Amino acid sequence: MDIKTLKIFVQIVQSQSFTAAAEQLYMTQPTVSKAIAAFEQDLATTLFKKGEAGRKREVELTYTGQQIYQHALTILDEQKKIYETLEDIKHLKKGKLTLGVPPLGSVLLTSLIASFHKQYPDIELQFMEVGSNAISEAILNRTLDVGVLLSNHNPILAEIPIVDSSLCLLSAKHSRWKNIQEVSLADLKEESFLLYDDSFTLNNLIIQAAQVEGFQPKIVCKSSQWDFIAKMVEFSMGIALLPQIYCEQLDQSKFNITPLANTSLRWTLSMAWNTSVPMTAATKAWLSIIKAHQDQIRF
Repeated sequence: MDIKTLKIFVQIVQSQSFTAAAEQLYMTQPTVSKAIAAFEQDLATTLFKKGEAGRKREVELTYTGQQIYQHALTILDEQKKIYETLEDIKHLKKGKLTLGVPPLGSVLLTSLIASFHKQYPDIELQFMEVGSNAISEAILNRTLDVGVLLSNHNPILAEIPIVDSSLCLLSAKHSRWKNIQEVSLADLKEESFLLYDDSFTLNNLIIQAAQVEGFQPKIVCKSSQWDFIAKMVEFSMGIALLPQIYCEQLDQSKFNITPLANTSLRWTLSMAWNTSVPMTAATKAWLSIIKAHQDQIRF
């Protein structure tokens, strides 16, 4: 039994003629008859009633044939739905985009996410808001289609650079860093650090950079919420190293924002995807928007 045989069977019933069915299917009548004979042999049953004295085949279904015909209609309808679904996905009338974004990254991408939804309203958007390490792992595990990463060096992942920002020291308004023009990482060895959750790649980069400078940061607490970290700095719980692009959005009357000098530390984000799996139509559409509107990635 195969789809082709089911189509022949259904066409015979609907055409009420073996010959007419053969014409509709661009086949010879003997080929059609042979296919039905093989189908009946495979099923070990008779689908059509025999003609007078068994000399010719009438296009009248046996009881078993009627049951098989209903199943055949259902199977062919499901096959049609499969192809319709594939076409809908291909033309972005159906589908899902799973996007990994760090907490700050989701804000930066708001306008592009809105643009994507406007163009493809039938595509379901699903977000995973965690740090870069967790996003990278999820993309490699194929649970995310695409995601925002920091400092990606995995050869399996392709990427489009989207943000490149220097880091700044964020300190309380009346701290000793007031009116300081710039600061090096080594100057901060006696400070209490407010760092990020371990799923943030930036967290590891800061610790590694400090170790290169000869000290282990004294960590007061870790958080995945940038706004919460800034609030703790405001209340003099410690200092934080934040991207300049983010610091510029803060209330300047509440903080000292000092450029971090003599370091290669930067907040460099990329939109990444797994090259070892086929790219979905929704992912292609999203990446096209990213490429065309990188100037809109901002607060």
